[in-house]
Amino acid sequence: MNPNVTVATIVRQFDGAALLRALEAATARLEAGADEVNALNVYPVPDGDTGTNMLHTMRAAVKHARDAEPTIDKVSAAAAYGALMGARGNSGVILSQVIRGLKEAFAGKEIAGVADVRRAAELARKYAHEAVSAPAPGTILNLTASFEKSAAAPADDVVEMFHRIATDAQATVKRTRDENPTNRAAGVVDAGARGLQLILEGVLSSFTGKEIPLDRMAPAERPAASAATVSEAPSWEGAYDVQFLVQNPSRAVAAVREEMLKFGADCVLVVGDEQLLKVHVHTLQPDQIVRIGLTAGRIADVVVEDLDAMTAEHERATGIVVESAPRAPTAAVGVVAVVPGEGFAKVARSLGASVLRGGPTMNPSTEELLAAITAANAKTVVVLPNDKNVILAAQQAAKVSSATVYVVPTRNVAQGMAALVAFDPAKQPAEVVKVMAEVADRAHGIEVTRAVRDATIDGERVRKGEAMALLDGRVVAHGEDEVTALCDAARRLTRSEIFTLYSGEDVDEARLQHAAQRLRAACPQVSVEVAHGGQPHYPFIVAAE
Repeated sequence: MNPNVTVATIVRQFDGAALLRALEAATARLEAGADEVNALNVYPVPDGDTGTNMLHTMRAAVKHARDAEPTIDKVSAAAAYGALMGARGNSGVILSQVIRGLKEAFAGKEIAGVADVRRAAELARKYAHEAVSAPAPGTILNLTASFEKSAAAPADDVVEMFHRIATDAQATVKRTRDENPTNRAAGVVDAGARGLQLILEGVLSSFTGKEIPLDRMAPAERPAASAATVSEAPSWEGAYDVQFLVQNPSRAVAAVREEMLKFGADCVLVVGDEQLLKVHVHTLQPDQIVRIGLTAGRIADVVVEDLDAMTAEHERATGIVVESAPRAPTAAVGVVAVVPGEGFAKVARSLGASVLRGGPTMNPSTEELLAAITAANAKTVVVLPNDKNVILAAQQAAKVSSATVYVVPTRNVAQGMAALVAFDPAKQPAEVVKVMAEVADRAHGIEVTRAVRDATIDGERVRKGEAMALLDGRVVAHGEDEVTALCDAARRLTRSEIFTLYSGEDVDEARLQHAAQRLRAACPQVSVEVAHGGQPHYPFIVAAE
């Protein structure tokens, strides 16, 4: 964008409809540059593509804003709620706080003008900085400060103000290449700052009716990494990424954040208001973060991921984490599998799948599924929900994805593993989906767990604490001994030739081998293989072929 361009349009005030158009234009511009922003993503912990995360946040904001009454206070409030609900990753959470600034500044108003935008910029900077416990130089936070400073300068109308904001943003983003050590080592500007710049430019375009040429900020030639440069990247060994929501929190955001700071490795994002609180923390003690969250209310959308596993595929020999997302899909057909443990994740990856952690008690949201579909980087993506409670969310994600998405409604992870074995990306998409669906439909799964209360299920009277064996989702055996229940269920699968016995996260080798030995004795006609699944709550899962 040329800062010398004169904008003739004059807008003194705007209403809710104009704000919605601005949000839509900002989202469209971010969407056009999302691949570029993804390619710039060099944050030390690549817990998601920055451009994709920010785009999901904006899409969620727009979705809620469209459903609101067309007044500026209602549109801004709905957008803020949607952004926070849809936020994922640091950049998404910070962006949600920028939009929260709009909500607070426009509350109770029918129209807004220069003074209101100025107040929104002040609050955006304030909330964004409050969300981050240890701000790094040269990030999206620099751009929120630039936004506030530019908006504070004298202006006769909103267009003049946003023209200056967008012009100053361009210079600020370029400086992040040198201000942030990791950006400097990679030769790129900050991804989050670039994403927010695109959003601000989209807002300007909505007011002028003129599209701003997309001036892509390609990575510069990367300087050779020195030992000093490498040492500036923090260590994440053994840490976890913890995210969840708290509806109608009973504790103040600041109090929850302060308590969580004791257990945060480097990132402690705790944001929200009286309606919703969102937590995103990198920690060595995930149980403590969840415990603190529960003191504020009932938690939902819980995601706990191993940061070492998340970063392994992104780390280079220099120790600098640089994500170089390709600009075009690398495959005609890809597959996303929702899996309940790291063992299943390893198997799924070995069979060509992109993996999203989830399952019983940790169902991924539509936004998380959409992110996984995007990350699969294929023209056609097959989604394996692998849990009956994930199928609907997967279907919703398929509707809003830019890729062609097919959801094979696998109801358990055993069906999903069988479908993955049949995955052949060399075939035509329709044939791939057809074969995977047929194989999944023929597959059977046994899941062993413990009853949490007395109940009559599928005609079986089960007591709290008893082991239960579910065959394709139905209770078929139960009792005190988990392996006896497993074997009773397995005997029903008279046509199976291979059992793969997956152990849960708390099952040691001796317990696994004991179960395998009993299973072989109960079903001598079946070959029994063992693997570590790592799933919570279910000590044993059997995939029958």
